[in-house]
Amino acid sequence: MARILIIDDDVTLRQALTKHLERAGHEVRQAADGDAGVRAYERHAADVVIVDIFMPGQGGLQTIGRLRREWPAVKIVAMSGLKSAGSIDVGGHAVALGADRFVTKPFEAATLVTLVAALLGDH
Repeated sequence: MARILIIDDDVTLRQALTKHLERAGHEVRQAADGDAGVRAYERHAADVVIVDIFMPGQGGLQTIGRLRREWPAVKIVAMSGLKSAGSIDVGGHAVALGADRFVTKPFEAATLVTLVAALLGDH
């Protein structure tokens, strides 16, 4: 199927998403923050990157911008527990920076599996 990289500081969420995506036939790698995620992508490119917006170190918005600049073809799913931070529309900002989709946590793992399939054109 596809190579997927999950970038999120929540290890429990990363492991749960990995389990569901692997069951759907995908190869999944994980990173705990944006810097580690970019390094992981440099070592082994992914078809889809799933990135949390709010993380220590390099956050998701910076990571999305960098991924989009350096690897324009990669599919990016941004996720966050917050729809807005102050006056900032988190999802809108993520999409403006290059995310293909935005999902609000919590969400069903099956929703993410379906979203990844849609991004890859596996309808």
